[in-house]
Amino acid sequence: MATPSLYLIGTPLGNLEDITLRAQKMLKTLNQLFAEDTRELSKLLNLLGISLEGKKLHAYAAHNMKAATELALEILESEPIGLVSDRGMPAISDPGAYLVHAVRERQISVVPVPGPTAVTTLFAVSGITEPGFHFVGFLPTTQKARDQLWKSIQQWPAATCFYESPRRILETLKELSEWFPEGTVVIGREMTKQFEEFIRLPLKEWERTPMTEKGEFTVILEPGQAPVTESDWQSVIQSRLLSDKEWSKHVAEELGCTASEIYNALQKAKK
Repeated sequence: MATPSLYLIGTPLGNLEDITLRAQKMLKTLNQLFAEDTRELSKLLNLLGISLEGKKLHAYAAHNMKAATELALEILESEPIGLVSDRGMPAISDPGAYLVHAVRERQISVVPVPGPTAVTTLFAVSGITEPGFHFVGFLPTTQKARDQLWKSIQQWPAATCFYESPRRILETLKELSEWFPEGTVVIGREMTKQFEEFIRLPLKEWERTPMTEKGEFTVILEPGQAPVTESDWQSVIQSRLLSDKEWSKHVAEELGCTASEIYNALQKAKK
């Protein structure tokens, strides 16, 4: 640690035994620590038996991230700092990403000290066999933005993972059942904690499944096959009735190429 660097330190989702030896060493060694909530960090350090003597804990949250970033950059001129979230890896769906970007802009080293993340933890136990997934972080709160997200997901073949608050989880399941009636969700609640719970749920059955509206929720959505509607095949018929030039323009807009390319290829194929 001769060169001042920013250390991203993963912390347990709940079970203290998930702390890594390296993370514990870094929390003990570093004197300048930035945290989503300094009270939560103080509790963690006390549980790990790490003394607070000589340490300076700084808040790094959404309401002060600009000022906190400036302070962090100032400290990094002379000594290393550590960044932690309340749980899991920092800079994932929290303000820490802004600090990482600013530090990299200054060409200062960013060093990961990996730890648990809710996303990969849930995906590992989900039983989903298809490779890959989309992660969208916390869901938007406005209905317009949520509707736009659901529309986008309908175009994605892979599973989608997101975070949701306990006060909105039932509303979200209701929305999902309307947008993805053939879909399935895997829900992880309070992962690694005392009341850990995993639920695999066909969306058409969400109302019949008891749901505890407390704790931290991570959700994976498998959209399922969307039912074919009359509007779907009507649109296909309409495109079939277009002239060659109109059809070429229609296809070009969907594929992101020029209409002339499509039209010329079509005429060549006809010959």
